Amino acid sequence: MDGNTWLKALNTLLTIVQRLVLLSGWFIAALVLGFTIKSGLQPFLAMFLASLLGVVALVVHEGGHYLGARGCAMPVLHVRVAAVEIQVLRCGWRVRWAPQLKRNRLGGYVIAASNLQRPLRQQWMLVVLCGPLLNLLVGGASLALGLSWPGVPGAIALAFAVINLAMGVGNLMPAWRVLPSDGMLLLGWYRHRDDQRPELAQARLLALTVAGVPSAQLPVDDLQRLAEGPMPGPLVAFGCRLNALQDQGDWPAAVQMEQELDQLLAARSAQLNGMSGLIELLRGELAFCRALQQRDAAPLNNTPMSAEVDWNAPWLRPRCLALQAILEGDRQRGEHHLQQALQAANNSVVLSQGKSEALLAEQLRALPAPTHL
Repeated sequence: MDGNTWLKALNTLLTIVQRLVLLSGWFIAALVLGFTIKSGLQPFLAMFLASLLGVVALVVHEGGHYLGARGCAMPVLHVRVAAVEIQVLRCGWRVRWAPQLKRNRLGGYVIAASNLQRPLRQQWMLVVLCGPLLNLLVGGASLALGLSWPGVPGAIALAFAVINLAMGVGNLMPAWRVLPSDGMLLLGWYRHRDDQRPELAQARLLALTVAGVPSAQLPVDDLQRLAEGPMPGPLVAFGCRLNALQDQGDWPAAVQMEQELDQLLAARSAQLNGMSGLIELLRGELAFCRALQQRDAAPLNNTPMSAEVDWNAPWLRPRCLALQAILEGDRQRGEHHLQQALQAANNSVVLSQGKSEALLAEQLRALPAPTHL
């Protein structure tokens, strides 16, 4: 066997052990609840309660990652727990029900941007470790409470302790299924020594964008690395370049990028699974550019935008409506939609988005009044 075969075999073994640990936590919790709670609905009641406690433990786990990120002053963008997705805003939150792919429906994650004032290794090790660590701490506290509290409340506490302890230990195992486990990430960041590694290009670009750096000022080398890497990197790099042209008001060059997007999608057709929302967003931005260049709202009417686009870019639809109103000669309605776009962008954790929308708003306000023959 070569090295890769051994690594795959080891990963398969660790993945099996990880699943057994997580399942055993749920099974033991269900047994504790089943033997303690007397009901004619058993064993289904115990299984339901154990599953419910598992979801709560997942909230604890992702909450640990969130607290770790905030403790390092890292901007948090998204949090997911099972089918619930939370978008973090500068003021408040947005929440939606959005089931994941079947193979990862019970998982969760926290998406955060690196703090540019700290080394990546230190902050990301803390973020990764805080998830399972909070499970272990809550599990230990619940275990102490369960052992000292008789009856059904004590059994619930013991069941919650077992699930948290299993989740903490299981996630610390270095395995890779759909996504790398916390243990795998922790091992990778422990070995990390160079913040300028090519594979961290997207992390560096995200940190700069969130910090407010305009797309036109992003490092060209990192954008090129992103464009040459796997999806969604090329689409993200494309979006950055398109946004730079929008900020500069170079609408002919922006419109010419439509053909480039079509060529990119054709060349990477085998890698587009799960990319539909991002592609739709890019096509919406291109339709806006074409409508602005041609002074014609037809491209906007011919480019539908789904709820996924509204979720990820809540400023795009009102900006398009503003352009349509201005082209129709209704400045008052256009300004109303512009204010909606600016409010959504300024409430985003991504500081560069507010700056970009402000530039676009000024360009829309500067459009001449339409002439009617």
